[in-house]
Amino acid sequence: MKKSPIRVLRKIRSIIKWKLKASEINARFNKKGKRIIYAITPTPELSNLGDQAQVVAIYKWLERNYPNHSIIEVNKDEVINCVSSFKNKVQTTDLIVLHSGGNLGDRGLWSETSRRKMIDNFPNNKILSLPQTINFRNTEKGQKELSISKDIYNKHKQLTIVARDNESFKLANEYFEQCSTNKAPDFVLSYNTEHLDLEKTVTNGKVLFCLREDDESAISNKQRADLLKNCALEFDVYDTTIPENIDNEQRKEKLDEVLRMFSKYEYIVTDRFHGLIFSILCKKPTVVLKTVDHKLTSAFDWFDGVKFVKFADSIDTVNETVKNVLNETDFTVPDWNDKYFDPLVKHLN
Repeated sequence: MKKSPIRVLRKIRSIIKWKLKASEINARFNKKGKRIIYAITPTPELSNLGDQAQVVAIYKWLERNYPNHSIIEVNKDEVINCVSSFKNKVQTTDLIVLHSGGNLGDRGLWSETSRRKMIDNFPNNKILSLPQTINFRNTEKGQKELSISKDIYNKHKQLTIVARDNESFKLANEYFEQCSTNKAPDFVLSYNTEHLDLEKTVTNGKVLFCLREDDESAISNKQRADLLKNCALEFDVYDTTIPENIDNEQRKEKLDEVLRMFSKYEYIVTDRFHGLIFSILCKKPTVVLKTVDHKLTSAFDWFDGVKFVKFADSIDTVNETVKNVLNETDFTVPDWNDKYFDPLVKHLN
């Protein structure tokens, strides 16, 4: 079957685009001295605030822990399309850090493909894969993808996989037995919010429902409607995936903007992973709903000592759970960096 002229034209344009882009990427590697390659970051088109917020937090962490290193960023598309071009620019002394998130599995093959390419192409570099939720589904496709990842990961002699929750940590040790493993919560928790003075924010008397609108939501349309209808206060509905692109230069501005916005509400109800994380950074009473996988339920173990967030077992228990969090007066949180994130540097030493 012949390819349509439009498809052929698109392919030609893509080839030209990435040939031109390869030169620009290669130029990033002209930096001398100690270097960290921070790879598989989200592209501007990935307008998920949670993903982009992790980049901001990770940059701050890298700059604080490795002040004498240059940071070279390469996003997911750049890795997939240009790794063969910049491969010879990477030195064995370069440290490689892979972006965190919830995509180590067959649901996030865009990210997983990019991660595999970095691990496969740089066998002699120390690689630290920052906290990930691991989820390969028990389907023919899921198990096929797991087999591919296991083969690539387990061949690497200096790879550390950091899990983002206890279930993922168990899976990391089961699947990637030849790799070093560790666990830590979501990296956005490392972000310092002191410059925002969030505790001085005047609240608006409303509730924020930060809810998913994709296939990871476990809430039916009827349940969603009932949840909103039964709310006693005025409310707004929000999703952490926004309609516009987020350019690299806008990441911090967008993160600060959403944190200021969250801090205005009386309490938060969310099934969004980063809806929970943003709420904790803002120290807002929060009720968490389950999703289709263990991303939220297992990660909730990190917050056993955080009194102002609570898990609702079902939609029917949301109002009761809201009453419980609103009665809470203890808003203390751990020192996330000291307890979890800063110790990760040992894997790159």
